[in-house]
Amino acid sequence: MPKEIEMINRKFGKLTVISFAGNKNGERAWICLCDCGNITKAIRGSDLRNGSTKSCGCLKKENSTRRTHGLGKSKLYDVWKTMRRRCNSPTSHRYEHYGRRGIKVCDEWNDYAAFHKWAYENGYHEGLTIDRVDVNGDYKPDNCRWTTMKVQSNNKRNSKIVEINGETKSLTEWADFSNKSYWTLRSRYDKGVRGEELLK
Repeated sequence: MPKEIEMINRKFGKLTVISFAGNKNGERAWICLCDCGNITKAIRGSDLRNGSTKSCGCLKKENSTRRTHGLGKSKLYDVWKTMRRRCNSPTSHRYEHYGRRGIKVCDEWNDYAAFHKWAYENGYHEGLTIDRVDVNGDYKPDNCRWTTMKVQSNNKRNSKIVEINGETKSLTEWADFSNKSYWTLRSRYDKGVRGEELLK
């Protein structure tokens, strides 16, 4: 197999080889896709194989951020990384529901320090999750809030929204309201039951 082909799709650190870039300093070089979603410039094959180049540069930046802010075990830092990965990295299992749909992280929040500041000024504490008010909107200060997992589940695109006697709630909220099992109401809903009959 030609060397220009056998390297394609191989993974080195956070980098996946996607195309041959010709020669660089007399050595074969490659264009790579980073896990963060960035496309690299030409990288020499030896730098990939010996581990001297493991990312587009984001890994070095992340490590620097951790040292600067003391974030080695920060839950908030993990929230920030996960948020950016699902929007930027096609290799993320959540990318299809975020990045592929066009949902982005605002430029301001590509800097962890700015995200950290916003989080603590807007009610963050451990145990809360970041939630977009408009589920089709981007991750940005005026579209995000800190909520419990329960509130966030009510705001998902696939949440069942039901109106009973002029009042609208998610199926989860109606279950709480009526002291009935969510799955009981879900089973009735899926069978076409609506209105007050849903709660009987």
